[in-house]
Amino acid sequence: MRFAPALAAVVASIGLAAAAHADPGDEADQAFLAALADAHITYHDREHVIKAGQKVCDLANSGASELDIIRDIRDLNPAFTMTSAARFAKAAASAYCPDRLAADGDAANVDGQPG
Repeated sequence: MRFAPALAAVVASIGLAAAAHADPGDEADQAFLAALADAHITYHDREHVIKAGQKVCDLANSGASELDIIRDIRDLNPAFTMTSAARFAKAAASAYCPDRLAADGDAANVDGQPG
């Protein structure tokens, strides 16, 4: 099942750009943005990237598989590999829906390449 339409509007703003500095705000948002920085994932617009992270959890909560979500993130962001898309999904899940993390806690090795 593909969830690209649900992610398209918010994920399109993720890309290769100078990392934005977070403004004070919600702890989950701050944790998510910090996880993106740690994963060397940059973005153009703070609010859009936060919405994209939250959408990952919305999709997971509505039954989308982790792999489908990761593939959609990658497909909507040409600069992303499966590994970087998995890192984005893991950062989102860690911040917004930690109960949705994979049992091993490592979504970054989905394509057989080191994370």
